Amino acid sequence: MAKERLNLKNQPEVLSIFKHIDNENNFLLSGGAGSGKTYSLVSVIQQAIEENPTTKIACMTYTNAAVREIEERVNHKNLKVSTIHDFLWDCIKNFQNELKASIIELAKTGNKNFIIDNPNISLFNGVEIQYKEFVRLREGIISHDELLSLSEYMYSRYIRLCDITKDKFKFIFIDEYQDTNE
Repeated sequence: MAKERLNLKNQPEVLSIFKHIDNENNFLLSGGAGSGKTYSLVSVIQQAIEENPTTKIACMTYTNAAVREIEERVNHKNLKVSTIHDFLWDCIKNFQNELKASIIELAKTGNKNFIIDNPNISLFNGVEIQYKEFVRLREGIISHDELLSLSEYMYSRYIRLCDITKDKFKFIFIDEYQDTNE
């Protein structure tokens, strides 16, 4: 692999990142605004694609404009670039029973994003949970804040969901994580 990475010799931060990747470790690349974090990320993605051309790669970023920027720099059929919201919704949307049960549980625990009078599972009989720009919980419609809370709850409760996501993507990169709510 070192032979293949000779073209990265002028990018020591990218070579350092690949040491972590080769050792199957997570990594954090941080720096100030304009320091080249996204440039480095794009270089890492390009190298990962070069070394693993059939592997699925996910890249999440904060805005749709950033999605377009990364897609323009790296155009590959196995790269999925999306906002964190779109990525999470794509991962959980097909688990309707778990979505409904999780919303009810979050409502019962008093989560501020899930205020429902008399929460019970029959509330969602015949209703498909949807993600939109507005919230109507009784109609099964969630928006951005609800999606984040719901995803966090589901990933902590349903280990199978974690396994499915890990199996689907060999690499998951997050750009501009500092702009994301904890």
